[in-house]
Amino acid sequence: MNMIRVKTIALSLLALIFLSACTSPDTGSVTPVPTSQPENTILIWWNLFEPYENVKPLIDAYTARNPNVTIQYDQRGVRNGVSGYRSELDTVLNDGNPLTTPDIFTIHNTWGRAYEDKISKAPTTIVSADTTGALYPVVLSDFAYDGVLALPLYVDALAIIYNKDKLLEGAYTFPSDDWLEFSRMATNLTKYDNSNRMISGGFAAAEGNTQFAAEMLNVFMIQNGVTMSDQNGVAVFADPANKAKSEEALSTYKRFVSGSTVSWSASMKLDIASFLEKKLAMFAAPSWRLIDIINYNQEYNLGLNFGVAPLPQLGSLSDTETKYWASYWGQTVSSDSRNSQIAWDFINFISQPEQLRLLDQTIKENGRPIGIIYPRQNMSGEVLSDQRSTELLGPYVQAMSRAVTWSMKDGDIMKEEFRKVLSGQATFEAAQQILNQNE
Repeated sequence: MNMIRVKTIALSLLALIFLSACTSPDTGSVTPVPTSQPENTILIWWNLFEPYENVKPLIDAYTARNPNVTIQYDQRGVRNGVSGYRSELDTVLNDGNPLTTPDIFTIHNTWGRAYEDKISKAPTTIVSADTTGALYPVVLSDFAYDGVLALPLYVDALAIIYNKDKLLEGAYTFPSDDWLEFSRMATNLTKYDNSNRMISGGFAAAEGNTQFAAEMLNVFMIQNGVTMSDQNGVAVFADPANKAKSEEALSTYKRFVSGSTVSWSASMKLDIASFLEKKLAMFAAPSWRLIDIINYNQEYNLGLNFGVAPLPQLGSLSDTETKYWASYWGQTVSSDSRNSQIAWDFINFISQPEQLRLLDQTIKENGRPIGIIYPRQNMSGEVLSDQRSTELLGPYVQAMSRAVTWSMKDGDIMKEEFRKVLSGQATFEAAQQILNQNE
């Protein structure tokens, strides 16, 4: 049964309910159908990354309590990735036909403002302060700055993934937590052949072969005290009050690829590929990259001995001023949905501790080598249930309490413009102008 047919049936049922309510002598004003009523409701859920078997227990738990609700799950982006998913999402959200639109869909934490006018915000009667109050501060600033736009099932941040053996070869045991000393380490860990060609990098940074270069530029700017946007969400990082600090942050980050502290080159493969080939000592990535590393390490017997450390900080920052970068996804409800209250009831249900634990358990039982990082700060201790989880996920959990983003209109546009800044194809002023044109 295709989506259009399913949603046509759902709308027909709602029409019958509406007509019945209007002709009944005992009925006053028509109200949305609550989940406790026997009428059938069909919800279409578009999600990324998770196969159906991982979310099936969540769906089953909800529909067991609400047998009148059917949730049709569609894992998107399998063949065409995030960019393909976003293209498909934009198409159905803008085609003027609510029958093609999913009730529930997934957005990145830097997409909230881009999709705000396409979202039905969560009713406060469904998503209560008990739920929002338990979330990490960055989730509230990303998804609840003016009503609740979305709720994540798990969160993530950037941390340093490193090759323990390579560090030991350089007489190091752990990456430094200070960027100045870290850059010295990275330079010392960089290797060249007899032709002075880089054959092993110390730290992947700034070039086109560094996946999270744009995010790392944000990190350096924010740690350097740059105000990225004003209270209205207008980018101001290139304004006179911020420009010098922005340029200083850019210069600091680009020292990894130029000058006397080089540790990376455009001639190297993508950071994750170089790391898997033991040609990179350290790189910055979210925790989901660990899944790839663990799986490839086991499948191909690579013998990688790796660890995870928090992102370094500028030496001028105190412990209470540390800043990390958050990157995660949230579930939201389309403004086209005829069942928005029930959709939010489902999202709220699967965002509760019991269901989050069930998701974590299911994911690991289905073969994923690490679990999830809960979006609720009061559940952080549960992530670190054993030594392995503590070693691999501990730095990410540590980062989440101090993780930030900023109120950009669209994170994909930001990344594109910041990559241009890093490559010298654009200035901060040009990037800011483009970002503000999309406000």
